Amino acid sequence: MGSRKLFNVDELSGRLAEHVMASTESQAWRESLLNEGIFEQAEIGQLSERELALVQRTLLTTRFRTMTEDQLLQAMQQYSLPWRVDLEAEYSAAAVAY
Repeated sequence: MGSRKLFNVDELSGRLAEHVMASTESQAWRESLLNEGIFEQAEIGQLSERELALVQRTLLTTRFRTMTEDQLLQAMQQYSLPWRVDLEAEYSAAAVAY
């Protein structure tokens, strides 16, 4: 029997990427892209704010989607992303399965 997923990794990866972007300044995105060697200074300077946001969102989403569930949970804690568990649905599903 396969292991049960705790949550939809793709959905939470996108939510986490959006949360990180909303909680950081675009200058921090520029520095991150430079420090990681993704772009050079001249290239970063040519990006509009919209282009920069698209690149950053893509980078974060891709990074988060390749994480294991444990790594993603740690990243969610690191960036203080609120996560709600619907216990009623979990108990209902367990009762039906029983």
